[in-house]
Amino acid sequence: MPGDDDNREKVGKAVDDAFDLTRRSRSSRRNLLWIAGVVAVVFLLSEAGLFGERRGGVPLVEIDPGRIDRLLAEAPLLPEIGHAGQAGGVRLIEFSDYACAHCRRMAFVIGEAVASDGDLRVVMVEYPVLGPESELAARYALAAELQGGYGPYHRALMFSAIAYTDESLTLLGNGLGLDADRLRADAHGETVGAALAANRGIAAALGIEGAPAFVVGDLLFVGAIDTGGLLGLIASQRGAE
Repeated sequence: MPGDDDNREKVGKAVDDAFDLTRRSRSSRRNLLWIAGVVAVVFLLSEAGLFGERRGGVPLVEIDPGRIDRLLAEAPLLPEIGHAGQAGGVRLIEFSDYACAHCRRMAFVIGEAVASDGDLRVVMVEYPVLGPESELAARYALAAELQGGYGPYHRALMFSAIAYTDESLTLLGNGLGLDADRLRADAHGETVGAALAANRGIAAALGIEGAPAFVVGDLLFVGAIDTGGLLGLIASQRGAE
């Protein structure tokens, strides 16, 4: 059927894009020295107090890092992208929804930040707020994490236009080398359901009602930000450690 062929073509492109984005992320590290210089300048301006309570165009809220640690400890399934498991450095926590245009924009910004910062950890809090299709996509992404395939699956969802249906999301997992039957079962299973409930609890505890939202060190902000602004926040938090 024409519709099935079109769907398979979109899924195939999503798979190709996911792997291509990995290659481009590696090559973008060639810009590290330039970006590091930008970060240094932004950090000095921050230390001079020139950003005030708004940086990168967004209002910032200070929170207790210990409180964040306690909230995250209650979550059963929090994937990491970037330099996962890296000791030290700065932790960036992202609350994201795959159907959110600003979240998709921020995926590029996060990718640049990860490519330029060798010890940036990005903790992903799947937070679907835009309806049942958003939740289904988040469920499949978390199911992919249970097979160790979250990174490519996350990128494929962020940078593609596939339909958020069981058929498309299962087909995507198969294309990325995951066990498709297990993926579908896990997506609708108790572990993923409990993870999403825990994520909603974390967001509520922090007063987060929409996506995207981020916690960088001890600073919380909601909304999109450009690469320079995010790198400046990361630099300021590294300097505060």
